[in-house]
Amino acid sequence: MAYLSYEDVKDYIGNPYSIPEDERLANYHSKEHQPEPTLIYLGIDEANVPPPVNAPGHEIATKYPGQAYFSLDVTPENQSPKYVQAAEQIVERAKAKGLDFLTVRIGVSLSDAEAPIVAMARSFTDWNLRNKFCPACGRVTSIISFRGYG
Repeated sequence: MAYLSYEDVKDYIGNPYSIPEDERLANYHSKEHQPEPTLIYLGIDEANVPPPVNAPGHEIATKYPGQAYFSLDVTPENQSPKYVQAAEQIVERAKAKGLDFLTVRIGVSLSDAEAPIVAMARSFTDWNLRNKFCPACGRVTSIISFRGYG
């Protein structure tokens, strides 16, 4: 299991919170939609409070201290053409650091702390890959954040 920082992936994901959610929804049209990288919020480890980071959303860290975890699908085959090259660069940089990508069911040994993180990340990522269309109307869906905090 590898942990990447925002700096490692910022060229790939950009600033997902640069446009307010209500504006993003108002301007969303499924016929014009280019799927974006699948970035999924997994939660906060309140026992692990990292030093402050200058990254999008950092102002929230003072209200909700702890290490936030996200799952990010960097599988080039799962990306729209716009994001393939950036995903490949993340994979290559990880391999250059001696990391390798394995199938979760085969050859992976995880600690008691890592296993639930991987299970949740994998299940949410898989669900998003398999459910790209609305079951009611058939239009392309978009992942949005839920800003239900404070």
